[in-house]
Order: sequence, then structure tokens, then C-alpha cells
Amino acid sequence: MSQTISQTRVRISGFALTRPRLSPMLVVIVLMSLLSLLFVWSRIHAISLEYEISRLERDLRAQNQQVRELSLEVAFLSRDERIETLARNELGLRDPAPGQIVRVE
Repeated sequence: MSQTISQTRVRISGFALTRPRLSPMLVVIVLMSLLSLLFVWSRIHAISLEYEISRLERDLRAQNQQVRELSLEVAFLSRDERIETLARNELGLRDPAPGQIVRVE
């Protein structure tokens, strides 16, 4: 005894109305929702990456500025006049006497 479920049909003046099937419509709605979520996620991810790139560029500019400052400091600290002054005043070094210089050949 198999029971068959028939669709309900309403006929009005020769025009037949049938009960709509929900499963294809539900599949379409779910697919559209998933596509929308995928689009929103990709935009949020892209914006996040743009913020990260901006932060890294700002860090790079700061590091380049620090390299320039350190290069200037190296140039200042390695001047011959400064090194000679430090050697004489802080280390007590002096010019060699004429007999202290020995040439090795």
C-alpha cells in the first residue's frame, strides 16, 4: 500500500495554481547568502591587508629615518679630531718622541 502525495491544484477559470516547491528556492537563497558572505569576507580581508601594508610602510619609513640618524652619528663619532682629543684627554696619550718610532723593513 503505497500512498502517493499529490500536489494540490486549484483551478480557477482554466488557470491552474500549484503549491510552490520550496527546496529549489531554498537552495537558491542559501547559495546567494553564501556568495554574499564570501564577498563581504573578501572585502574585510582586503581592508585588513591594506591596514597592515600601511603600518608596514610607516614602520619602514621610521626605520629608514633611524638608519640615516645612525649614519650621521657614526660620521660624527669617527672624526679624526674627536678621536685625537679623546686619546689625549681621557686616555693620556701623547705624540711619540723622535726615538720611539722604529721602522721595520
